[in-house]
Formats: sequence, structure tokens, C-alpha cells
Amino acid sequence: MHLPQMVDIKQPFPVQRLDDVTGAVRNELQRSGPADKIKPGQKVGITAGSRGITNITAILREVASFIKSLNAEPVCIAAMGSHGGGTARGQREILNALGITEKNVGAPVQTGAEFRQVGTLEQGLPVYVSEIAGQCDALVVVNRIKPHTAFHGPAESGLQKMIALGLGGPEGARIMHKSGAAELPRIIPAAARLIMDNLPVVTGLAILEDAHKNTMQVTALAPEQFITEEEKLLAKAREALPRLPVEQLDLLVVEKMGKNYSGTGMDSNVIGRMRIMGIPEPERPSIKRVAVLDLTDETHGNANGVGLADFTTRRLAEKIDWPKTIKNVVTSTFVMRGMLPVTLPDDRAAIETALQSLGITRPDEARVIHIKNTLQLTGMRVSTALLTELRENESVEVTGRPREMEFDWRGNLVPLP
Repeated sequence: MHLPQMVDIKQPFPVQRLDDVTGAVRNELQRSGPADKIKPGQKVGITAGSRGITNITAILREVASFIKSLNAEPVCIAAMGSHGGGTARGQREILNALGITEKNVGAPVQTGAEFRQVGTLEQGLPVYVSEIAGQCDALVVVNRIKPHTAFHGPAESGLQKMIALGLGGPEGARIMHKSGAAELPRIIPAAARLIMDNLPVVTGLAILEDAHKNTMQVTALAPEQFITEEEKLLAKAREALPRLPVEQLDLLVVEKMGKNYSGTGMDSNVIGRMRIMGIPEPERPSIKRVAVLDLTDETHGNANGVGLADFTTRRLAEKIDWPKTIKNVVTSTFVMRGMLPVTLPDDRAAIETALQSLGITRPDEARVIHIKNTLQLTGMRVSTALLTELRENESVEVTGRPREMEFDWRGNLVPLP
């Protein structure tokens, strides 16, 4: 098969990196006033999630240091819903892989899957929190604010979701998802309010990242500010979200997927796919085929989101931890996202088969983009069929010359630098 020739390009997204992340954390905590709510000797829980957040260990360490300065006792507590297979051991494996250890953050790290009910929503849904959260005298909620991959509303991935689903543990996450994606924008804020009425949440630390995954802003919020201020921060995060440079593609090739990049392995906001029953698919971007080639080590076998692709490889399939993946997929209720795509022996076979499936489109004339993952979209390779359009785009820089797709002796695509 004559595969399309590929060209290196760059998208020079604005760099909005904070010069002093820990200094910003310290200043925000001092400004927002949690010191008045934390008493000497209290056990103060700091939420630690399962996402790959830039500078997370430094941020957690600074929060822990601030708590120590008040003569209180910080402890990082796992807040990741059903991730890690819904077990204390699985949670610890994820946190260790993220570098969230007692040595790195300067505070003990606690994990656990036990839970307790704290109330019931008007719809009759019980609301749960993990026992490790319930045993704290005060709670500091730390999370990144970003658009969610399954629903859109005033509160998506952020502080309120961390409270309602993260602190809810496996059972809390299962119950929240039980009503379906369409109900989450309403249920999450309601559940977060109920939990905050029953647990001593003293402050929240919201993290924003730019398109290069740099920490660009940290903002401390009092609990009563979560609803109004998180919506504003979400709008800013959406503006900074990296995107593909075109909206019409025949094939998107993704080197790696994993929960360290997105809760669904591949960000649905980037690839334009939801695959949730009853939820309409986005009109843009429109991508006819997606081939995902590998799974990250950091995702520990959780391949939630692999069903967003049409084609994959045997090496990815062999890395899947099905009990972890099934636990995550069933908890979310988005079962199509856990379905295994057409699986080929190697990368070359996956790409060739994807191109063959396009019908009358000649493979060497197909509109193709090759990316590392859906989080890092600064540098990528595009097929020559896209060059005319991209040269008219002032936000794109063509940095290479057309060349053949390169594969190693195993048939695996040579990765982007």
C-alpha cells in the first residue's frame, strides 16, 4: 500500500506558564483564609486524584507545608472514585506512579475503598464519601479544572466533581453515574453541596493548565465560591484547551492513550467522539477513523476509552487489565467506551487497515494526522493532503519536508520526538 507522506508541523499555542508555582500556591492559601478554619492538632485531608496534573507533587507538598505551619497534621487522601480498580492497593499504585508519596509530598498518603452515606438527594440518590475523608477534621480539595470528556455544564472536571465523585469512592462514583451523563451537570453540584454540608471542607485549590500542560494559574476558593467561581475558571480552561489544526480528517493516529492523559484515555473534546448512548456526537471535529496504537504504563492497564477508537494493535490489547477497565467502564455506565476496536498485529497493519476502510479515498491522498496523545498537540505529523489548508492557517508552522511513514522492524510506527 502507498501510505500518505507525512510532514512535521507545530502549533505555537501561547505559553502561559507560572514562573513560581509553589509561591503562587502559598500566596493563594494565605489570601483565601483557610488558616482561620484549621486548628492546631487537627488532621487535615488533602485530596489526591488519579490524573496526571503537572507539578502535582510540588503543589501538594506546598499545601502540606502550609497546613504544618498552622500546627495541624496534613495527610493526602485518595480521591479517585472507582479508579485503581476501586481498591486501596490499586489507588496506591496510581498515586505512587504519579509521584504522590509521603517522601515527595511531606505528608502520609492514605488510600481506602470503604465508604459511608452522608445523605440523599431529592431524586432519592444516596450520597457517599470515603471513610478516609470522613475521618478528617478538615479537608482541602485540590484538582485541575478542565472540560469533561462525557458531559458539559457549569461544573465539569474540577473541585465539585472531586468532591462528589472523587471523595465518594467507588460506590459514590457508581451512584453518581447511575443517572446517566445527561444528569451529571445537575447532580454533581447538588451532591457536592450535600457533602460540604456534612464534611468540613475548608478550601479548594483550583489548577489551570495551558495548551503545553504548564501550570498557568492556581486559585484558592472558599467553599461558598465553588459554584460561581469554578464556572468562570472552566471557561478559561476551555479557551486554553489544545485542539487539532483541522476539523475534517480521514484518519487520526494516536500513539498512546491512558488515564494520565485523560479520564477516557483520549480526550473526547479533541477527537470529537462521545460514544455514550443518548448523548449526541459532536459535529466538530469530524474524524472518520481513529487508530490508537499503545497504552501508557502510567494507566496501569486501565483502557477506559479504547472504544473511542476504530482500530488498535495487539500490543495495546495485551496490556489491558480487564478487571480494572471493566470496573471503571461499568461505574461510569459508558460501556461503549470499553469495547475493544478492530485489533491488528502491529501499527503498520492498524494504519493500513484503517486507510483501506475509508472506501474510495486513496490511502496516499487521505487526510491524516499523527499525534503523541490527545494532551500534547504542539508538535504532530500531517499528511501532504492537508498542507494547502494548513499553510493558510497562521497558527500553524510547517517545520519539515514530506517523507514516508517510518516503522521499526516490528512494524511499530516510529514515535514523534
